[in-house]
Amino acid sequence: MPEATGGGAVRRLRGCRRRFVGVVTHAVAPVSQVVAGAALAGAAATGAVLWRAGDAGPVLTLGWLGGPALLVVLTALTCAGELIAVRLHHRDVVEELTLLDPMVLLDVLLLPPRQAIAACLAGLVPAYLIRRRAPVKALFNLGTYAAAGSVLILLLRACSGGAATFDVRLIAALAAGTTGFVAVNLLFLSALFAALGAGSVLVLVRQDLRLSLFTLVSTMALTATVVTVAVHTPAFLPFTVLPAAAITYAYQATATEVEERRRSAQVLAFSQVLAGSPSRHAAVESFLRLAAEGFIADEGLALIDDEAFALDGASGLRSLAPHPSHGRLLTAAAESTSVLQHDLPSGWSQAMVAPLEADGSLVGAVALGWHDRRAARSRDRTLLTPLASALAVALSNADHLARLVAQTSKLRAVLDQSGDGILVLDGTGVVQLWNPALERLTSHRAETAVGRPLGTLLDAEDADGHPADAFEAARSRLTPADPEVAVDLEIIRPDGERRSVRCAHAATFDPSGELVRDVVNVHDLTRERQLERLKSDFVATVSHELRTPVTPIKGYAELLIKHGDSMPAPKRARALEMIADRAAHLTRLVEDLLLASSISGDTEPARSVVLGTAELTALARRAGEDFSALASRLVVTAPDTPVSVRCDRTRTIQILTNLLSNALKYAPGDSRVQIMVDTAAGQGRVTVRDEGPGMPADQLERIFEKFHRIEDPMVMSTGGSGLGLYIARHLARAMAGDLTVSSRLGQGSAFTLHLPLVMPSPVAVP
Repeated sequence: MPEATGGGAVRRLRGCRRRFVGVVTHAVAPVSQVVAGAALAGAAATGAVLWRAGDAGPVLTLGWLGGPALLVVLTALTCAGELIAVRLHHRDVVEELTLLDPMVLLDVLLLPPRQAIAACLAGLVPAYLIRRRAPVKALFNLGTYAAAGSVLILLLRACSGGAATFDVRLIAALAAGTTGFVAVNLLFLSALFAALGAGSVLVLVRQDLRLSLFTLVSTMALTATVVTVAVHTPAFLPFTVLPAAAITYAYQATATEVEERRRSAQVLAFSQVLAGSPSRHAAVESFLRLAAEGFIADEGLALIDDEAFALDGASGLRSLAPHPSHGRLLTAAAESTSVLQHDLPSGWSQAMVAPLEADGSLVGAVALGWHDRRAARSRDRTLLTPLASALAVALSNADHLARLVAQTSKLRAVLDQSGDGILVLDGTGVVQLWNPALERLTSHRAETAVGRPLGTLLDAEDADGHPADAFEAARSRLTPADPEVAVDLEIIRPDGERRSVRCAHAATFDPSGELVRDVVNVHDLTRERQLERLKSDFVATVSHELRTPVTPIKGYAELLIKHGDSMPAPKRARALEMIADRAAHLTRLVEDLLLASSISGDTEPARSVVLGTAELTALARRAGEDFSALASRLVVTAPDTPVSVRCDRTRTIQILTNLLSNALKYAPGDSRVQIMVDTAAGQGRVTVRDEGPGMPADQLERIFEKFHRIEDPMVMSTGGSGLGLYIARHLARAMAGDLTVSSRLGQGSAFTLHLPLVMPSPVAVP
């Protein structure tokens, strides 16, 4: 009959607390209730037996043995029946298949009810002391057997009708009593296992029903055989050991089947864990958890790369401090899977250790520990070895995966942080990879680019301005002998902006010469091309601007050299004035070049300004006086009150003169140029608005760049070095102000000079 082992189940309960603290904490109260219920039921059932059949005699009588001697013999056999046990595990609790049930049935058949109960309980107590059962388990088992034995006595005597011979009626009564005995045991055991978290009572009853029926039949068969032999042919009693041994062997086979099924489930669970490519930490934790459950070990330990790990039910895998026993375990694992009983971690009485081998070398060991000694079986070592090998492979794969992830992360970081566009094409030119730099360069997101042919994705032109396929432009030049080529293209973005790029192709070919992969590095040359254009524009502009004053200087100088003595005085004076004026123009141009060269990046020409206080409207009118010939086109709008600002008077007039010059230059000849003075947000402002052609939005900030001009210098209709606005903005910022612009094509432009206001000092009241 299965019974919950005293020492075994309690030790298993303590092991549960180390591995599953939460479950056991919640199970303590239900377990106490089940134990108390078993004890009370046993006491109540015993009282009922003593009340109903306390004075009755034995069911069967032995002619050759009776009295106190029979009581002593049956008590000893009851104790032996409890000690002969086969363990059967249920998750974290253990039940045992013993020969106690046939012995209890013998007690009930051959002894009076009082003595039968006394023999049963007196036989169990020394067995529990020998096996060191915990008091709580001893109390549970004593209560269970007292209740089950009492039910057996009551049913047997009620159904037998006082029969004193082993006939059909007694056999039927024996079957009824044994059924009640097994049913009571099964119910109490299922309630206990349910309280320990092994499942619901109904499920556990169904699971053990087959085994209980087998126990019922085997108990009756063994008891009937022994009783028959003892009553009729006592000389053959020694041969009854054979049926007992057969039943014990059957119990052992059943336990082995259950254990193998449970271990197969653990192996399958671990295989499923490994199939998920777990991390090192997860693989070790899963192995220790499943191995400890599968081998019913109290503790599990993993020694890997000079580190030790143990399984903690509350927090999972935890690191252990180095211990001398770890070296002993590693040394034993280096030889083979083995069982150790000395030099073990604290609290261990026995350990089974297996090596972790990867690529033919020892990388660590795993060990399972038990707090009490148990007989290690060869199949335990045989099963642990491949499981440890699987863990070693999983650890090796986890290391490879970690390195692969690290390398992939580095490559991804390179792709994501690269300033150049990087794309990968397959052999047909379909995009396989598209990095963020390309998204910024082309305005095409990776989600829409990947999977599309490059030629249909990008609108491109070659160096001659002809439409080009961005992939075919390089494909025609890529060969196995020359797998690297560079192609210059101009990409037209969806918003119409043009970008000059250089595509460096690095192709991979298969043995047959077919293109397999093309890795393209796209470098944005737009800025470089703009700088080249600026340089050429500068040369053209400066050449034009220098030639403008030099030509009249040279012409008038040659005229004076040849005909100066014969020229009328007014005409000679006019020539000299023109030379002086053009020389002054040339001087201003050189000064602008020198000032522009002194401004670098965001450094303002602070040394070029001398700050003071000035009235902004007066400065605006003074700047307009330099264009007296065009005064009819200038319209000044200013507030009635003075606008005092902090500025450099000379530099402010220089800025406003530049703005007025540009406005008059680009606006139609009959249009007006407005000069508006106002204040806002603590600043004085002068806005110069014209009715010229305006500028595109993408040029509004670029016009403040050095040498930048919207007009082509080869066909420009207006003069200028491209330095005026560049210098004007830097001078404005050097005075703690700014120069801004707003413009729309066909609607003119408005430049606004911002300067900090000077607030008037409060007048003291006498």
